[in-house]
Amino acid sequence: MTVGQAEGVSEAVARKLVDRWETLPRLGELAKDAGFRRFVLKHVDQTLNGDDLKKISANAVKRCPTNLRSLCNELKIQAEAR
Repeated sequence: MTVGQAEGVSEAVARKLVDRWETLPRLGELAKDAGFRRFVLKHVDQTLNGDDLKKISANAVKRCPTNLRSLCNELKIQAEAR
């Protein structure tokens, strides 16, 4: 994967987590696969806009379904690490 492709994937992940948070339950289903989960978390990275990272963190805290707390915690940690 080229740098440009990786940045594109990161942007797509951000758009889902910022603009389409309501799709998180589907991500939760897909993220049961540990490799896919790592892939998504890896793309919550420094190439993202700082405001998007703040929104991802806020969504993970304020809008997380109870059954997805683990995933939300990982997203929050990843967003705040950047």
